[in-house]
Amino acid sequence: MKLNDPFGRMERRHQVGYEALRDSLNRNNIDTVEGARKIIRDTKMRAAKFVAGAGAALLLTYLLMPSFLVGVGAVVVLTGAWVITWAINGERYVTRFIKEELSGGRPQSDQTGTT
Repeated sequence: MKLNDPFGRMERRHQVGYEALRDSLNRNNIDTVEGARKIIRDTKMRAAKFVAGAGAALLLTYLLMPSFLVGVGAVVVLTGAWVITWAINGERYVTRFIKEELSGGRPQSDQTGTT
């Protein structure tokens, strides 16, 4: 039993997320390591652009309507955290896809010796 995920909920959620991404990559014919790495680069670039845009929106709010800064700031921080988490998980899933599907590696459950 893991202390940070005692009932395995997060592990199941990550497994479902990985399977959805894997199916999507297979449907879109991403079958090379370079193609998968391009997905990672594009995802990081989109996340960086969003965070920069959100920062600009926050600065603009501060300059034009300082009384709304707290509300807009809260929304920017929450959505920024969500986008960063989304990008990190996406990178993790694509890296796992590269290891398991494209590099000919075995799934993690098979590597432990149990099936």
